[in-house]
Amino acid sequence: MNHRSYPTLAAAVGLALVLSACGSGGTSSGSGGGDPLVDGTFRLSLEADPGALNPIMSASSATGEISRLAYDALVYQDPETSEVRPWLAEKWEETPTSASFTIREGVICTDGSTLTAQTVADNINFVADPENGSRLRGSVVPTGATATVDPSTRTVTVTTAAPSPFLLLNVGRLLILCDAGLKDPTASSKTSLGTGMFEVTEIAAGNYYTFERRAGYNWGPDGTTSDTPGVPKTVIASVAPNVSTAANQLLSGELNAAPIDGPDKDRIEAANLTSIKRPMSAGQMYFNQIDSNPTSDPAVRKALLQAVDLDDLAQVVTAGNGVRATSLVTVEPRACVYDSVTDNLPEFDPSAAKATLDAAGWTADANGKRSKDGKPLNLRLVYEGVDDPRNAAAELAQSAWTQLGAHVEVTGGDENRIIDIILSGKDNSAWDIAWIQINSSLPSTFTGYFSGPVPATGKNFSSIDNPAYDAAVAKASGLTGEAACDAWADAESEIVRSASGVTFADAITHLYFNKAGISFGKTLNGSALRLYQ
Repeated sequence: MNHRSYPTLAAAVGLALVLSACGSGGTSSGSGGGDPLVDGTFRLSLEADPGALNPIMSASSATGEISRLAYDALVYQDPETSEVRPWLAEKWEETPTSASFTIREGVICTDGSTLTAQTVADNINFVADPENGSRLRGSVVPTGATATVDPSTRTVTVTTAAPSPFLLLNVGRLLILCDAGLKDPTASSKTSLGTGMFEVTEIAAGNYYTFERRAGYNWGPDGTTSDTPGVPKTVIASVAPNVSTAANQLLSGELNAAPIDGPDKDRIEAANLTSIKRPMSAGQMYFNQIDSNPTSDPAVRKALLQAVDLDDLAQVVTAGNGVRATSLVTVEPRACVYDSVTDNLPEFDPSAAKATLDAAGWTADANGKRSKDGKPLNLRLVYEGVDDPRNAAAELAQSAWTQLGAHVEVTGGDENRIIDIILSGKDNSAWDIAWIQINSSLPSTFTGYFSGPVPATGKNFSSIDNPAYDAAVAKASGLTGEAACDAWADAESEIVRSASGVTFADAITHLYFNKAGISFGKTLNGSALRLYQ
């Protein structure tokens, strides 16, 4: 099993169940072919209006994106090497139940106050307090976590009663507000109260947001300061939900950065603009294991995987813009990088699929329809089907499984409908196969979906009971760093090997630049923005 993992270095990253893909993270872009531009204006497009700008109250991806211009995190993770690097924290340590951060000196807030270790601890405790209603509680900051301070060493220590996997990465990606933002959380909905390279100066809700560079900023990753060549003086983030419009503006130079995919991507590619590729999960397949459902039979699950060409399915569901997935962990920067899929799936072989069912007692009648003990092999596939590629992929799978001898009923619907079917708890047996995406940068995110109570009291929508997975999770939860990633890879492999859940497709999204780029990562952090002549 090949993998890379994040090293926990003592050196001088809300979960959402979503039914359409999303993701972020990655590698640095190129220079755009020119010398750094001094004091320029960086214009970027937003796919949605962020609304309120407080980064610790909202779980909106649009808020998270724009907030990175004005707020910094404790550490950042290199998406290529998975290495943790300093930002507001200059060094750190981690155990299964604690993470400590030594806060850098000389960090100044937009209101002129100095960022202290106590302010950082107050941020963490604010999110952890259920009375404050932060959407990041339970994801970025674990439920029950507490933060304490040693003023003499400027060290913040976050502790949990039980082991909390990837505590360092979770808390380390929290965007930090200054004291004024914590005292009045509504104040930072319309202004910047952080330590970032930029602060918001003008808001035209639904239209654009203007940010200006702060003087004296000198604590960015890799030594970035306000005087670093190419750092913009002004950033204008425009709401541009129409991809074709954003593509036109990018080609004309009206925009410096925009996410472009779909039909417009070809003409952007033809212009040879600098780009960053960002993976996102596009195809995950889960099988209901309630005793009354045919997919509770391991032979049925195995045969269904043998009968469908997952290479073809991946290309169809991504409209030819994807690759076969190798792990459930797709959101970058990923805590662990490994392949839990390739060696644990049966090969595509329709004849072998029929033999698998024959051996398990699912016999075919004169018409090829299968049944066992008088019960027909009736299957119900549910999926979020608001676009043509997903509809076509569902038809492809339906055809393959029909040829296998099953009767397959396909139900597509919008996000709310599919969530109601699989997660409401109204009837946990109402489906057999579900195509959904659970997006996360952490393998530990998936434990509640693969073990424990079923809906409506829990999240284990597939009714999975896998002792080998549970044992691997228990082992992984007590480890950190390389050893933890090894154990999490073993746990995820158990889910794939038992044909309980399989990720089969990642789509590749693209962030394009015109005379611009970013110096680290794949997200538009304020310190990373660069303009070129």
